[in-house]
Amino acid sequence: MSLIIALPRERRSGERRVALDPSRVERLLQDGMQVRIEAECGHAASFYDEAYQGVTVVEDFAELVRDANIVVKVVCPTLEEIALLPANSVLVCIMSAFQHLPELHALRERQITVLGMDHLPRTTRAQPMDALSSQATVAGYKAALLAAELSPRLFPMLTTAAGTIRPSRVLVVGAGVAGLQAIATARRLGAQVEAYDIRKAAKEQIESLGARMIDTGVEVEGAGGIARALRKDEKQIQHDVLAEHLARAHVVICSAAIPGRRAPRIITEDMVDGMLPESVIVDMAASTGGNCELTRIGEHYYHNDTLIVGPLNLPSHGAVHASEMYARNVYNMLQLVISDGQVVLDPDDEIIARCVLMHDGEVNHPEIAALLELPEAPFGAAPASPEEMADETSGWLKEEEEVQSDKRETTGTADRATSATGLDETAKSGSTGTSGAARNSGSTASGASPERDSGEGSVRRGQSAVDAESDDAMILPQTVDSAPDEQDLRDLAALEGVDGDEMVRLAAGYDDSLPEDDDEEAPLPRDDLTLIDGVGPALQERLCSFGYRQLQQLADMDDDAIEKLCVQLELTDEISEQDWRGQARRLMEKGL
Repeated sequence: MSLIIALPRERRSGERRVALDPSRVERLLQDGMQVRIEAECGHAASFYDEAYQGVTVVEDFAELVRDANIVVKVVCPTLEEIALLPANSVLVCIMSAFQHLPELHALRERQITVLGMDHLPRTTRAQPMDALSSQATVAGYKAALLAAELSPRLFPMLTTAAGTIRPSRVLVVGAGVAGLQAIATARRLGAQVEAYDIRKAAKEQIESLGARMIDTGVEVEGAGGIARALRKDEKQIQHDVLAEHLARAHVVICSAAIPGRRAPRIITEDMVDGMLPESVIVDMAASTGGNCELTRIGEHYYHNDTLIVGPLNLPSHGAVHASEMYARNVYNMLQLVISDGQVVLDPDDEIIARCVLMHDGEVNHPEIAALLELPEAPFGAAPASPEEMADETSGWLKEEEEVQSDKRETTGTADRATSATGLDETAKSGSTGTSGAARNSGSTASGASPERDSGEGSVRRGQSAVDAESDDAMILPQTVDSAPDEQDLRDLAALEGVDGDEMVRLAAGYDDSLPEDDDEEAPLPRDDLTLIDGVGPALQERLCSFGYRQLQQLADMDDDAIEKLCVQLELTDEISEQDWRGQARRLMEKGL
């Protein structure tokens, strides 16, 4: 009998998305799966039952999930739904664990295996499954449109017979995926946009979208580029600088978030008091406490003359495309965990080890174990990779007291993991870990667990669902641990907005056959392009990735080359307006 996948209707208030769209269901059927759907499961997202060809349509939830091997949902099921889930089945959803503690207890009691789509590692290989990023894209877009609708001012500059209307000033706090999409949308609507993020690396992304980065003068990156918590004096500096910019803004969009944690409080009451009359704050982090201390979850209300909005579930407002993107994320995850018609959870696969939150009645994730005050039983031992990308879904730091608490929790977790696996000192010294980020924590496995059951459709540990050759090799400019995969490079190029062919070509000379202690090949000579106004360190690195390493190359650009470079760097007319070509020539004349 083929593996059964159940697709229920979402029952939480205001949820319009569906976990699988008809196109992904069709692919699952082609892969030999049996799919059941609950009647009208996709109606709210404009996917009608007739569009799901070849499936079994069931009217009742209990009948739908009976004997199902996998249940796929968008958000955490309700307690009533959990009570009907088959024991030892697999649940795939965005768990939002810290908001659903009773549901976590219920899932554990029923021994449901939970795959959290919001706990993926931030690596290139995991990008096709990254539900947080796909849904944050929709949220950022909708937040900008909501702000434009609620603001009594027009976003673009308009020149009319009645005079010229100046563009609105929009401030975006947090430049993760949602924040960047909000910036891009507000810019397309014609607003003047500036943005703030605590991460230094966000400056290039903000500026590439035509916005201006707010510099508070606070450096928050410690050794190795790892972000640290703000001290009290630094928080005050941040407060004072942001207050000045809020006082000039017509619209503020907040998107700073910490996955699995309460949103950081950034905008205080006195900052709101200093804002312009009829200004608007759209707080995308409302569901996790809000970035503004005055935000009321799910409400629109005025504080003095400022409208503060705390929208809930913005991705659901774009249910069609949000469902399509989430369905692709889920399908890619199912491709990873289904092998030969069975659910196979490979504990040595980093993605699986990080996404399995519960299995066989045990809590496998450290943050959830801490929430439930239960011992942690790590599933597998895929360590946090140092090549992980910055978490663009959050882009923010934990509060200082949270970091100290996490250090204590991480220390205790490491002690338990070491005792359980019996790692020797050599293995421990070769492992890699991070402090203060429980989602990036882990230990090294000493071996695979025995199979739990050989029955068809059962969950087995220890059998690999993917070849060893598919292990991800995230390539960063200064960190290369293994030979890059071409598709990974192209995925990374697409994420970074650079030319995929060029990145593959540059990586083609990589040779991992040399001993580690061999001298590295001397880097190609390059000039200091940051001497040109408008070019920062991050933009210089992107110029180098496109082959522009010397001032002479910029000085020799013709108009076609300038236009092409603008497209590659996602700039508008900055190269011409700031006269990079002329600046390069003058610098060369000075001998710089």
